[in-house]
Amino acid sequence: MFFAAKPHFYGILNVLRIHGRHWSYKGDERLRKRKKWAVWAAPLAVLVLLCACFASAGLYPFGTKTLSWCDMNHQTVPLLMDFQDILRGKSSMLLNLQNAGGMSFWGVFFFFLSSPFTFLISFLPKASFYLFMNVLVLLKMSLCACTASILFLHTFSRLDGVRISCLSVMYACSGFALMYYQNIVWLDIACLFPLLVLGVCRLREAEKPALFLWTLSAIIVVDYYLSAMVLFWLVLLFSILSSFVVNRTRCRRQIVLLGLSTGAALLLTAVVWLPSLLQCGRSGRVVDLISSLSSGSILTGVQTTLPVWYCTGAAVAAVPLFFLLKRKGSRQRALFVSYLLLILPLFIDPIDRMWHLGSYQAFPVRFGYILTLTGLLLTGSYLSEVQPLQPEQKSRPLPLFFAGAAAAALIAIAGEMLSRPAMRTMLSHYVNNLWNDQTALQLGLLFALSATGVYLVLFLLFHAQKISVRVLCVLLCVVTAAEVSFNLQVYVAPAASDGHAYDTALDLSGRLKDSSLYRVKTDGLYFDTDLMGALGYPVLDHYTSLTDGTYMDTLQKMGYSAHWMESHSSGGTALTDSLLAQKYSITRLGEENGRTPLYSNHQYSLVRQPYSLPFGFVAQNCGSALPDGDRFGAQDMLYHTFFGRSDSLMTRYSPDISDFAQMSKAKDGSVTVTGAAYSSLLYHIQVTRKTALYFDCYTKASRDLTSSNYNSLSISVNGRMIRSLYPSADDNGLVDLGTFENQMVEVRVSVLHPVNCRSFGVAGMDLTKLQSALQNTQSQAVSLSASGNMLSGTAAARNSGWLVLPLRGGSGFTATVNGKPAQTAEAAGMFLAVQLQAGQNRVEVQYLPPGLAAGAVCSMAGFAAALLFLRLLKKKGTKCLRKLEKPAQVVFDIVTAVVSILLYLFPVAVYLAANLEVLFS
Repeated sequence: MFFAAKPHFYGILNVLRIHGRHWSYKGDERLRKRKKWAVWAAPLAVLVLLCACFASAGLYPFGTKTLSWCDMNHQTVPLLMDFQDILRGKSSMLLNLQNAGGMSFWGVFFFFLSSPFTFLISFLPKASFYLFMNVLVLLKMSLCACTASILFLHTFSRLDGVRISCLSVMYACSGFALMYYQNIVWLDIACLFPLLVLGVCRLREAEKPALFLWTLSAIIVVDYYLSAMVLFWLVLLFSILSSFVVNRTRCRRQIVLLGLSTGAALLLTAVVWLPSLLQCGRSGRVVDLISSLSSGSILTGVQTTLPVWYCTGAAVAAVPLFFLLKRKGSRQRALFVSYLLLILPLFIDPIDRMWHLGSYQAFPVRFGYILTLTGLLLTGSYLSEVQPLQPEQKSRPLPLFFAGAAAAALIAIAGEMLSRPAMRTMLSHYVNNLWNDQTALQLGLLFALSATGVYLVLFLLFHAQKISVRVLCVLLCVVTAAEVSFNLQVYVAPAASDGHAYDTALDLSGRLKDSSLYRVKTDGLYFDTDLMGALGYPVLDHYTSLTDGTYMDTLQKMGYSAHWMESHSSGGTALTDSLLAQKYSITRLGEENGRTPLYSNHQYSLVRQPYSLPFGFVAQNCGSALPDGDRFGAQDMLYHTFFGRSDSLMTRYSPDISDFAQMSKAKDGSVTVTGAAYSSLLYHIQVTRKTALYFDCYTKASRDLTSSNYNSLSISVNGRMIRSLYPSADDNGLVDLGTFENQMVEVRVSVLHPVNCRSFGVAGMDLTKLQSALQNTQSQAVSLSASGNMLSGTAAARNSGWLVLPLRGGSGFTATVNGKPAQTAEAAGMFLAVQLQAGQNRVEVQYLPPGLAAGAVCSMAGFAAALLFLRLLKKKGTKCLRKLEKPAQVVFDIVTAVVSILLYLFPVAVYLAANLEVLFS
């Protein structure tokens, strides 16, 4: 029974030997052999089922398609390419110039990539990464089945290997795994979690916490974010178990062991989570907790949350089976209560948000693997209670027919649904939209209820001794295979896409032969944001939850495009590109606009920008943070601050013809543009000096997913369409209308629907003035190089001034000038600035992520403490901890109360308080 086994590791994974009840009619040697084959049978079954799915969809290695989609394309694969560059010494883990203009990759790695499997990419070309994702999914889901079988083998001593294997396959192919595999490191957490549960067994029954401590440490290292949900679960589980346990002294000892082991694991892994959490705290992802909990609906999007649960019918069947369980021990009762607490967030959105530390953008119920395993443990408890038929007894004919017919009916339902293209398309709605709709829920629920019903029929007939163990095992294998195969066709096969779709973009890698420090930008969002850095070039682009908030805000104020947590290098002006050392650009073939291509393939060109500065320039003052709202005004502010000029770089223009469109400006500076269908504003601009024209429609820097201004305008210049739908999620920076000299330019802005913004209209940048300012700045020569987490080189200053580096400044940076510590500051509210002396300066700038040094010290202390703790327990047992029992109980009770209130009462209370009128209106 659950938590009743006393396991010890043996074999490949040092799996634990069972001390306890064995099958009454099988010998120990037979049981030992059963263990050995069951550990590899489950992963082999998963491998076979996945390969069958892959072959049917043309997925590699049975075709040239990849299962990579959504976040796997947007983040995982490009970040793996970045990490390969780090492994090969081409970029730094601590100061990575290939992401977000220079950021710590430490928190990114331990959020997205921290897995032993990650290091396999060392041996692969980048172009094969998308296909390699298929292999990683195969390996990780098979490993999930392996670790689950180890847990089930040592939890249910009365179950045979077939039933153990089936339960393990169900866990490995759960809704969590199939729907969320794009975040591939989450599968590592699912692999480790059964071993953590095994560690809980060991801690409670044998009072030996080693397995628990090391496994919890591994989970934190693999993903410090998801590990928070594991910690929540541990607190809830132990508090529920404590309430059902009669022996209070033993319970207090276990709580002491839990607390010390968890504390040691947290201390041991501090080098991972401390700098990572500090980095998260500065990201643009940080939201106001109260606002997040107050928004949305009281109910979740059950269309998406329920499939995480119901894809494993045997786990759903655990609810009715629990009430049919004749002997409900304290452990089964505690497990069932925890199961109900895990089910609740499937339906109550504020609770689900709180489990996710306050908010989530997609992928709800990220603790779904815990939910599924808990359900399967309850189902396993029910099956373990049943006394099988004796060998001389046979299955009853009618129940046997009924069980077989139920299994056949399930296969028929699956076949009928999948054979109809329209129905199959509706079922796979999630793969195309990241959220299910009502139709997909209804169809999926129909199959899930059918599968759950068949499982119940089989289990109840077996419980009533109407069918034999052999019949149950055969039918259970059939039903499990049918259920898993159906779900694979719904959530994996539809994701198949061309595994070489990104080859043209990846072909741009390594094409620039420039040894200086520089950046590469794009004229538009041509491919996934993170793929820019994956090409191996220093870039501004980045998309993860760790993108710095101030960095994103400043780039938007400077005129660059951004969306959600994505910062783009597209947009901006000739001035801002120069300040940010964007020396080269990627553009579509044929859209070079007078720039000479340095390399071209059949889709893209790499071109040299006409205006640029070195990576770093000398300025006399740092200025202040850019105000939000007027992006044309921001250009002049940067011009004045860094070049010391007093004249204006930008010239604003007003529309001279209003074609059924009306434009008005409010006292607060906001602009409203309205008009009937096909209405427009016309600008006729007489350009004399060489001028770059730009258009803007912008309100403020934000992380909003959408805007009422999106797709509201179309823009043409001299009859040529520049933007058909602007602004948009992918394109909301300043629009480059072109460079003109000695000619009349007509700009037509067509109003597709009303607009309200803060920065609107056409403005021109005097490129002659810009060229003069750049030449004057370049006369104070700056030459820097990057090595690891350090920038070094020389900078000449006429007077004592500042070396402004196009990096996100702030804590973590230290600098020396001519061998002496130098003052650092933030220029324009973001850039790193280093105080220089008059004349030639030898500059060194180093970056160490905040919290890394302190975390390393804590981890070394934690490792020593963990070893000392385990050694002390081995020599003296738990007697040495008796003085801690009562204080530990008090602390645990407080922690339990806080966690329970924060997870279940607080979020609901916040939502109800904020939406009381809406709910009762």
